[in-house]
Amino acid sequence: QLAKEQHIQSENYAIFNILSNGEIECSNSLEDERDTEIPGQALIYRPARQHIYFVLLEPGKGGAYPLVKEWFVYFGNPLQQPELIQPIEPSVPGGTPNLKTLWFAKGPDVEKQRYSTFLACFHLQEGMEELQALEAPVAAFCCLLAYLMMQVSSLSLEDLNAFVALILCLKGKSAAQLAGLQLAQVDSRAVHLGAVFVRGLTTLLMANSACGFPFRMGDLMPWEVFDGKLFQEKYQQAHRGCSLEELLEGN
Repeated sequence: QLAKEQHIQSENYAIFNILSNGEIECSNSLEDERDTEIPGQALIYRPARQHIYFVLLEPGKGGAYPLVKEWFVYFGNPLQQPELIQPIEPSVPGGTPNLKTLWFAKGPDVEKQRYSTFLACFHLQEGMEELQALEAPVAAFCCLLAYLMMQVSSLSLEDLNAFVALILCLKGKSAAQLAGLQLAQVDSRAVHLGAVFVRGLTTLLMANSACGFPFRMGDLMPWEVFDGKLFQEKYQQAHRGCSLEELLEGN
């Protein structure tokens, strides 16, 4: 009932469909099928989704968890039938709390459980103290970036520097400055990486909804943490070998 109310008010993401139909879909993507070094976003974020399914669903008779039907587009998947995906328990210190605790209980202990369950969905439960010290949008950005670095082996130090420079420089720029940013060229790999990152934000939103909102949903919105043109600029600077001072605009 609560998931339905939040769904109607656009306050959660994908949760109601998983709970009511055991189904989730993402039938469009912006990725380069010729770039075989970067897996399809559907596959990159599947391990995180499997942990989210475990948080949301209860085992049936015999202790088996229901499979979730995924309609996720990626190169080579004709989308003629759903893939049946097994929920997998995240490594939450002290065990995974049940949904009633995460959604309805109150108090500082539960807030900590919400945060640690969220981090465990992205294999980051060890970094809780460091992440909690950051502003919420930056912490969420770092969660996603750390997860990407673990899942995509082809990401380089230059890619990492470009993403970090993006989040550190974005806050000081007005909408007019971002709109006026001029690029001499557009790099297709940077477009691909940007699209993978923004799609990852939907996975963060889903985990946040499932774990009882350790973050405000507004802190996870794309415009809080990402700008395509600024990322292009930082990506090209990083891959050109610019100094860190120039990359961070002297900050």
